Amino acid sequence: MKNKFALVVIIAFASLFTSACGFSMLSQKNSSVNIYGRYKKYNNISQIFIKPFKNLTYKSGVGVYFSNNLAYYLNTSTDMFTANQGDARYYLTGKIVSIQNSVMSYTGVAAAVEYMITATVQVSLYKTSGKIIFQNVNISSSAFYYNYINPLIAHKQEKAALKTVSKRVARKIAIFIESKRLIRNNNIKK
Repeated sequence: MKNKFALVVIIAFASLFTSACGFSMLSQKNSSVNIYGRYKKYNNISQIFIKPFKNLTYKSGVGVYFSNNLAYYLNTSTDMFTANQGDARYYLTGKIVSIQNSVMSYTGVAAAVEYMITATVQVSLYKTSGKIIFQNVNISSSAFYYNYINPLIAHKQEKAALKTVSKRVARKIAIFIESKRLIRNNNIKK
């Protein structure tokens, strides 16, 4: 009898663990693109200086916060960006076009518990001479966060979600620039 009870408890624990972790793992990976390692060979596209992004949304202060997160991630995870404007060969400019909060789940009393925040950014890459490499490319990403009764905690959760979104957008920007370099190199070889 004890063996059956122990088996039932182990199966119940395992099923609870896998179902709960599965949901959180899926929600954390929503709309993400991964970059692994440090990329060093960008041929013509390197030494990109990131100008502060313009904030076209209703959230004040997000432009600076978002730009800082993008610049930090791109400067530390890839070697194609520079922090010195004098050394730049290219300028990356951008606008934060929209930031939207969507309710994902409610409690039993119709209070929102989980939100999804989605940010859309429009980026352009120019040579320092003014030549356009690409212009007005829309990139967006999302992240989930939980709403708490305490507004300070809810604000902190939203800020952490924005940080996650800005990292994901930065990854997508780096991949987009790398794809442009690859296309450009293939056209030169032909």
